Amino acid sequence: MLTFSELASFLSSADFGSVLAWMASTAILPLAASVVMSEEEETEVDEQGLRSRIDELERLQTRTLEQREELAELYVMLACGLYEGSGELQEILDLYSKAEVVLRQTLAQGEDDEIRRKLGTVDLHRAMTFNAFGEMDEAVKCYTSAIESLTPLDNKGDGEAKYDIAGAKLNRGEIFHEFGDFEKANSDFDEAFLAFRAIEKISSDMDTRLYLAKISVAQGCLYRDMDRPLDQIVDAYNRAMRLYVELIDIGQMEHERELANVLLDRCTAAYEAAVDQEFESEEAQKAHFDDILLNIGRGIEILQRIAESSDDFGAKYDLFNGLTLRGAMLIELEQFSTALEVFDQVIRDFAEFSTDVDPTVVNQFGAARDNRGVALMNLGRFEEALAEFSLAIACCEQIQDASFDLDDDERKIFVPTLAASYANRANTYAALKKVDEVKADCQKGVSLLQPLKTADSEGIEVIEEIESMLKTLLES
Repeated sequence: MLTFSELASFLSSADFGSVLAWMASTAILPLAASVVMSEEEETEVDEQGLRSRIDELERLQTRTLEQREELAELYVMLACGLYEGSGELQEILDLYSKAEVVLRQTLAQGEDDEIRRKLGTVDLHRAMTFNAFGEMDEAVKCYTSAIESLTPLDNKGDGEAKYDIAGAKLNRGEIFHEFGDFEKANSDFDEAFLAFRAIEKISSDMDTRLYLAKISVAQGCLYRDMDRPLDQIVDAYNRAMRLYVELIDIGQMEHERELANVLLDRCTAAYEAAVDQEFESEEAQKAHFDDILLNIGRGIEILQRIAESSDDFGAKYDLFNGLTLRGAMLIELEQFSTALEVFDQVIRDFAEFSTDVDPTVVNQFGAARDNRGVALMNLGRFEEALAEFSLAIACCEQIQDASFDLDDDERKIFVPTLAASYANRANTYAALKKVDEVKADCQKGVSLLQPLKTADSEGIEVIEEIESMLKTLLES
């Protein structure tokens, strides 16, 4: 039978995944300053005026080169305006397609570096639109097309083209990583890093350093999925941290949050490696884990300060993730009293997460309640543990009803957390020798997991471990 500590590791591994996914995500890289509208220009965009001028140019039987360029730019400006205003995806994409047609017709009449640059820019805008709307396959195609369009300019030493190509490879690499195509992701990240490093040598633009940091974080997360040696993973995270510190030192305090998240990410990698590591003595093992927990505490301190001075949900969410990460580790290390203190704070300070509009947030809060129950159970406080597991179940069951606009496949993603809470409650009932309650919870947990067991199930190992525990309890 699985111990409570072992089951907590399944729950906390899901928490780790959520934390890491949040930390690893990088904002879509902006285009070079010369090829995007400034905020001032964006605010001046008059949709009616743009449509009127586009209509005038489209009605012309023939157009001069200047008119063709103007028309392409107007298509892009209108598309950007619609995107900012939450316009319809298809209309936005149609506008980019029209801009591409005009530019390719112009380019067919003779090679022109500026036309090629604008063509690459259209592809980048279109790629980022697909990316934002979750159409990742199409985004990859557009990033690739942009790279092909801009490469001749890069070969001529054009710094703006190099910048945009590096950004496209960073974003494309993130998608390859998400798709599980690790080698392509690694190649894109390496090439993007080298390009930004080359740009840094000839430019004082601090944004270059920021994107070097973002690439380093992405590489660290990728190396973990590739099972690279720990020193390579840590080197990538340390490089990212050094770059963020350099930015903070010159007054860019907004990067403190990113620094804290990278620190937590590095600690998670170190912890996962240490779980299977052989130590010379128990004292050495304890010192190693204490050091990891100390650094997690430092990251949490930074996030706490940021969350207290900001109304930004993202800062509060990061703090929530940092605390639940620490609590889950403490449970695995069987430091249950300290873990309980952490989860007491989580439940107290983030109670509104239980009714958030995002099912992922609700699911994570349910997992936090479940982990609090695990701590209580291991401290022998069985009745309190039962109450906490029941609250965890109630929290996670919200996601399975009509409260959230999800399809069946989307709801299935959150079932393992709910099933694990039933397993934990059943285990607690077993400790109290309440046989009927054990049977009811085990049957419920198994029935939840059965539809998930397909060949391509994500997290099938966790699903099978929880199911095995439930069946073992049911048979005992």
